[in-house]
Amino acid sequence: LAVLADGRVVLRDPANARMQVFTADGAPLATWPIRGNFNTSNPLVVDTAGRVYTQVLLDPEASIGDWRIGLVAYETENGAPVDTLAAPTWDYEEDRLVAQQETDGGTNTSINTVPFSPAAHWAFSPLGYFVGGVSTEYTIDLYHRDGSVLRIERRHDPVPVSAGEKADREAIARWNMRQTQPDWTWNGPAIPDEKPPFRRLYVASDGRIWVLLSTPGERIPEAEVAASADGPNPRPPDRWREPVAFDVFEPDGTYLGRVDGPAELSLSTTPVFAGDRVWAVVRDELDVQYVVRYRVVFPGGGPG
Repeated sequence: LAVLADGRVVLRDPANARMQVFTADGAPLATWPIRGNFNTSNPLVVDTAGRVYTQVLLDPEASIGDWRIGLVAYETENGAPVDTLAAPTWDYEEDRLVAQQETDGGTNTSINTVPFSPAAHWAFSPLGYFVGGVSTEYTIDLYHRDGSVLRIERRHDPVPVSAGEKADREAIARWNMRQTQPDWTWNGPAIPDEKPPFRRLYVASDGRIWVLLSTPGERIPEAEVAASADGPNPRPPDRWREPVAFDVFEPDGTYLGRVDGPAELSLSTTPVFAGDRVWAVVRDELDVQYVVRYRVVFPGGGPG
């Protein structure tokens, strides 16, 4: 879902290969055709030129582990596709776990990265370019449309993976892979002893870059541990969590400071960043989700 500058609301409907456009008061307005058969939780992006972008597979015939991802840009006046952009790639192979199960209909495959291992991350800026990097190092590149690249580098202190975190994530990974392959055994590299410098990138509507940092894990109080009751093979509960913290940079690379998020903030739904405001989903003591708007205060006491 995206909200355009004039208040129109655009809702992606990949199952029906379309985007639905509504007026600000919710009345149906238009339907824009898009490529179907690809589902993603990544939100639509609206750039400062007034185009809306949705994620697509550039090579849908490739095997699942070799997919190339890109974005298609659509004019918001009439929904016409005007550009296709390939997401950045790096000469780096992520540590992966693979599960496969042969069925009458073919082969079901599940691929996940090894918990706490470095990975390639990218996001698209509303200013019209990709931002990305591999989290083996604290290095992030801004790939400007004119071909120039701005690199952000920052020192970081390695964050260890505790024995409890490692056991927790290994149990969840095994359970997850065995949903595809019941007899699955660990077939990737071991979970590392240190976390990568960062674990995700976000770009705000003003072009600021929000870098989700790796942080020392903390044990969840037993009273808060969510117990699953999904049949005879329940998912192991999460017993550890990483406090949410971001480094924030201006589009020109200027470091603004670190922002520590509240304990209840959830990243399962992508937060919305705009200036000194953040909109995010939180859960209350009854596990009910609701949206909270936060005001960001950067070091020095002033707003962003």
